[in-house]
Amino acid sequence: MTCQLVVREQRQLAEWICGSLQRWMYLVPRLSNMALKVVTHSTDEESPVPHAPPLRLLEIIMAPDNWSTKLSDANQQLFLSTLYLHLINGGYYQQMVHLLVTRIPEVYESTEAPPTPLAESLLNLLMKPLTFACAVNDSTLLSCVIEELCQDVFGGAAHSQICNFVIPCLASSSKYKLPMDRIVAVLGCRSLKFLDSCPAPSLLYSLLMLVHSSAGLMHQGSNTDSTSDDSDIGNTSSDEFNDANTLCNYLQAISDLLGGTTSYLISDVTEGDSEDEDDDSMDSSKPVDPVLCKLAEECVSVVNSTEHVGWLLSQVERQVSPEVLLHFSRLTHHLLTAPSLQLHQCRLLYSVVARRQLLRSMWMVLSSLQQGAPLPGNISTMTSSFGVRGAPLLQVLARGSPLAPYERDTLVPLLATFCATLTAVLSTLHDSELLGDQDETGGRRNSKVSQNQLPFTVEELVKMSASLRDVCVGLVELAHPDMRMSAITDTSYKTMWAHCFKVCVGVVRQIHLRDTRRMFCPEGHWLSSRVSLPLGNCQTAPFVPRTSRRQRRLFMPQRWLTRDELETEGPPLSITEQRRATILQELPFVIPFESRTQVFSTLVASNRSMSQMRADFNEGPMISVSIRRTHIYEDAFEKLSPSNEPNLRLRMRVRLMNAVGLDEVGIDGGGIFREFLSELLKTAFDPTRGFFLLTRENTLYPNPGAHHIAEDYQTHYYFIGRMLGKALYENLLVEVPLAGYFVSKLLGRSSSSVEFHHLDSLDPELCRNLLYLKTYQGDVQDLGLDFTVLNSDLGQNTIEELIPNGSNIAVTNENRIEYIYRMADYKLNKQIAKQSQAFKKGVADVVPLEWLQMFDWRELQMLISGASVPIDLEDLMDNTRYGGTYNAEHPTIQAFWQVLRGFDETQKRQLLKFVTSCSHPPLLGFKVRCNINDNFFYQGFTIFLSSKISKYFMTNFLTLNPLRVRPIVLRHELSSLR
Repeated sequence: MTCQLVVREQRQLAEWICGSLQRWMYLVPRLSNMALKVVTHSTDEESPVPHAPPLRLLEIIMAPDNWSTKLSDANQQLFLSTLYLHLINGGYYQQMVHLLVTRIPEVYESTEAPPTPLAESLLNLLMKPLTFACAVNDSTLLSCVIEELCQDVFGGAAHSQICNFVIPCLASSSKYKLPMDRIVAVLGCRSLKFLDSCPAPSLLYSLLMLVHSSAGLMHQGSNTDSTSDDSDIGNTSSDEFNDANTLCNYLQAISDLLGGTTSYLISDVTEGDSEDEDDDSMDSSKPVDPVLCKLAEECVSVVNSTEHVGWLLSQVERQVSPEVLLHFSRLTHHLLTAPSLQLHQCRLLYSVVARRQLLRSMWMVLSSLQQGAPLPGNISTMTSSFGVRGAPLLQVLARGSPLAPYERDTLVPLLATFCATLTAVLSTLHDSELLGDQDETGGRRNSKVSQNQLPFTVEELVKMSASLRDVCVGLVELAHPDMRMSAITDTSYKTMWAHCFKVCVGVVRQIHLRDTRRMFCPEGHWLSSRVSLPLGNCQTAPFVPRTSRRQRRLFMPQRWLTRDELETEGPPLSITEQRRATILQELPFVIPFESRTQVFSTLVASNRSMSQMRADFNEGPMISVSIRRTHIYEDAFEKLSPSNEPNLRLRMRVRLMNAVGLDEVGIDGGGIFREFLSELLKTAFDPTRGFFLLTRENTLYPNPGAHHIAEDYQTHYYFIGRMLGKALYENLLVEVPLAGYFVSKLLGRSSSSVEFHHLDSLDPELCRNLLYLKTYQGDVQDLGLDFTVLNSDLGQNTIEELIPNGSNIAVTNENRIEYIYRMADYKLNKQIAKQSQAFKKGVADVVPLEWLQMFDWRELQMLISGASVPIDLEDLMDNTRYGGTYNAEHPTIQAFWQVLRGFDETQKRQLLKFVTSCSHPPLLGFKVRCNINDNFFYQGFTIFLSSKISKYFMTNFLTLNPLRVRPIVLRHELSSLR
């Protein structure tokens, strides 16, 4: 009633205000505030208090220019400042939002047209305080208005009336000129405070929509595969983002809000990661608003869109500085750790790949960060913490020393972003692009790397890899702190630290993998002096990753073991053993290869001794099979299947039958089994059988079309994998040259990674075409490519999409890196995914993958086929045993070694293959120095005296590496061995 009277007597009200300004400056704001509270706090839903009189009163008193009696300019400004300040402090925007939500119907589609006349009035009332504060340049009032506007209006975007009407109107209307620099400044400083009272997705969505409008991105299309050039997008930005402070505020606001937004995303946890995500999942008892979840997905989509990424990177490049890079890395870090976003889906990351000078700038900032010194982006007072003041933060981390919170928040996002970006860059670089062409001797024929391929020289990359290697070792120590440091372990940020460790290890492995192919690092470069293995007594099993024990999660306190776990798994590992186990699993190459090989040999020999404990006495379980030599693969596939022989670790005795079905003469003392296994694997991997094909380098990889050969092709790959695992388990070397990228899959880490270099040996023409596409100077879209691939199997052509709806997505200058990645991924991974998985499971059935993960692909190939090094005749002589009347001084033995000294390398390998079925020498030499059950195991010859006269001077006996030699009378008999 009072509002109606005041509205009716508005002429008199104007005279009263002009006549007694001070009095009415006190009364009018309070009257307006009380009227709004009566309307918004009405509890009678059937007959609510009318909203028209209070809103009309606000329209009158907020427009003194329309009064019949005018105030002076100074008094008018004073009156409105007092009015707005009182209303804002009294919850004005909260009341306006309440009226919008309760008096306006739901708005289901984005629109700038007011759904009702009341909606237009409320929008005008929302903007009047902000418009006035901007016009009079009242900083106090403007800050107050923007803070409440962000908290109540922008934070209420979960309501359809705000999300689909208010925000679109503010974003597109020229009527309301928003001070975006002030808005992002407030959000940058107080975004974390706002999160206590309003959901992050609402704030972030509002900010993104308004910034898109201010930067001119709103009408450039929402298609993330837009072909617009990034530089053109950047040139459309307004002047509000042309200073570093505004850009830093925006990056800080969006990264802080994105950190809160990702908690609303639904994570698609893979099988391999489910164990690590147990404690990080959202509380199932906490209700999740589906509207906020949808807003969160939309926010991540907008942040990751082509338009936003292109505009943002152009701004970062234009105003690059340590502060800008720090805030930019925090944003990228939040995207990388978003549960619903995979690494290859982070468009911001792969756009940085195309702007590689940013990568160099990141490394320069990383290298310059010092402990105890003022860090970019930190304005609080900082005191020196652990360590010596002035030490580089990377060195502090490499020592395994904890960081202060502000140092952690500065270093970790920047380090993680740099490592993830460098990994992405390296994954799309061919070895020739990175290191130059390779000549026939393995050296670099053209060491001049083309510009813009990698912003570092090879020497800088080597130095960088050493620093990152030490950081990884330091992170392992931080993940497993000793008792003195456990009290200050930073477990509250375990997700941040775990992700940092993951990407750091990833890039170090990537560089190391390149080095295994091209060997551009100096000898011993990857070894770390901070890691060692106590191999004196060969008691290495305690700290090797165990297959039955659930590994302790990184950066988490150690949990108590149950009684059952203690009985089945033994006591928990010590801190030192945990560190060594993590190193062997994640960074094995920092330990010498010989040490790791000795660990592996010890583990296998110990396990074999337990599994075959009573086999020497023909007691206990044992595998006995009869195999036709003419059908060696078919018989073995049937009789050694998992249903017939579930445990291949048992001692195996083989009887071979000749072509007429008769048993061959001989008792299997180990030699027949080794011959059988060698011939079986040779047959299984024979390209003419069809399960494996040859690359250009004559290495073997699974046939992508194996399903045309056998319907149960996965069963065959599982069987072949078991047989190869049995060879590793029995310490039998087999000459099976496997392709490098396929061997990598056996390690369990590279099943989904892309090694672009391997395309050169698999499909040289495709590799050349992709390299041409990568450096194409024109418009890539003119080439007419899309995200599909043509397959030809047995004359039948099929088209498969590389991504969903790939046939309708053209390859452009912006997404060609993604196309190259996905094409290489398809050829190297997806085509043989089922074959590789079955093969790996077969190997793991005999030899735990945790043991094999101590080696890289080249080292694992050496475990399978032996070392490609000259045969050390002296080592063979020192580790040869003699039977019968033979000894090292016997004339026949002396003559035997004298002739062998005259053999060339080919003849030596032929002799070695005759005796051991493999022409390569063992990795650790001809003697394995591991003491298992008080017995030493030798891999050299055992030379026996022949008990009968034969026309052959030398024959192979069916025991373990034997050589039966008859005495000689004339030296020319021995010389005829040549």
